[in-house]
Amino acid sequence: MRILVLGVGNVLLRDEGVGVRVLGELARRFAFPENVRLVDGGVLGLSLTGTIMDADHVVVIDAVRGGKPPGTVFRFDWEARPDHIHYKDSLHQIDLMETMAILPLLGDAPKVTVVGVEYEDIDGWGLYLTPKVEAAVEKMIAAVLAELDALGVRPLARSRWEKAPDVFGGASQGN
Repeated sequence: MRILVLGVGNVLLRDEGVGVRVLGELARRFAFPENVRLVDGGVLGLSLTGTIMDADHVVVIDAVRGGKPPGTVFRFDWEARPDHIHYKDSLHQIDLMETMAILPLLGDAPKVTVVGVEYEDIDGWGLYLTPKVEAAVEKMIAAVLAELDALGVRPLARSRWEKAPDVFGGASQGN
């Protein structure tokens, strides 16, 4: 099974970049088997279609609006996403929704699971997550690892001296 872990968002807009930040932490801390790709999707939207279609299962990491307190972590299947989850609050999310909508038209679309966090600020410029979202990063990492575990993937912890692969700029990792 080919698995794609896709961190999305704009790291210049505070909590908007949480997906990319969590992806970076996963790459830094863990070594994944060859069948798992970690990709920084940034704000690429429709350009990710081929990358997504190459997978059998996709885990998207992102900021979401679910009407809960900032820092609340969500896990849901894209096809059965709850009505209270809003996904059109930023340009990359609109592109992501369009991308997900066209996948079934292209053939056998992968199953997509979202691990998201209720954001506090995606409008203000800043390189840092808000404190409530920063506090949720460990829960998000645990949720992604639990999803991968359910798919039979158990990554190995890296030593602090081991160099992590570059997942930024759309690069992928499998080691």
